[in-house]
Amino acid sequence: MRNRDHSKLRPKLSMFGGADADELAPFRTTSLVWIAGIALLSVPMLTLVDVPVGRWFANTHLSREVGDLLNLTSFFSHGTGIFLILLCILLMAPRSRRYISRLAVLAMGAGAVATLVKMFVLRERPGCMNLDIASYDVAWRWVFDWTLDRVAAFDSSTRAFPSGNMATATAFAVGLWAVLPRGRVLFAIFLVGVMLQRMFSGAHYLSDVCGGAAFGLSWAYVCFHPKLLGSLFDRMESERRVRKPEIHHEDEVIEGDREPSQDDADGKVAA
Repeated sequence: MRNRDHSKLRPKLSMFGGADADELAPFRTTSLVWIAGIALLSVPMLTLVDVPVGRWFANTHLSREVGDLLNLTSFFSHGTGIFLILLCILLMAPRSRRYISRLAVLAMGAGAVATLVKMFVLRERPGCMNLDIASYDVAWRWVFDWTLDRVAAFDSSTRAFPSGNMATATAFAVGLWAVLPRGRVLFAIFLVGVMLQRMFSGAHYLSDVCGGAAFGLSWAYVCFHPKLLGSLFDRMESERRVRKPEIHHEDEVIEGDREPSQDDADGKVAA
């Protein structure tokens, strides 16, 4: 029996490459941190244009079809929609079933991280104010509750930063990007749809969704890096991997079905 190569049983996911990662996979995973850092550092700059951008979204009236389409993409950041997507993977993508636990943790963990940050940051949502008469300094009304004195009276209207929906959708999209590479364009469209829907609904400023994306990317880095949660998921996915039966190329001939050789024929004649 041939010796099985156990090193091939450990699946590795590539962020920007093919289905199987190579030795550069950790460096590709690190790029998530760089993108998250750039997105987070751009929040103060985007705050300068939050009011005019929010005013444009508030005064722009979409057609019913476009509005329904944006509302449909919001399922990409809600628990029900994520559950249905994971159920589809479970039923229709047998080779990707072992990644469901990682995808679920990506979505739920990113939303939890965003909610945790919301506990310390108080910022009024754009839909709760009249942006037509608001000045530019309205977007700079940031209050940080480091002592958590206002957590008991948690008011969602004053917890705009960061966008929990955007954080959830970003982390989930990164996971699907790695697991199902053929649907990357579709996942990117859903992610952009979630961003536009949150701003058209008046729930977030542009800087809020950018901050949500930064925290989503950071959580995705935690779930993919081999020195963090990535090693745990790698072991779990290796154990759940469907192993193909081994095919032996050695010819195994049954004694009763073996054709008589020339030596056997000579032995019978001599007898």
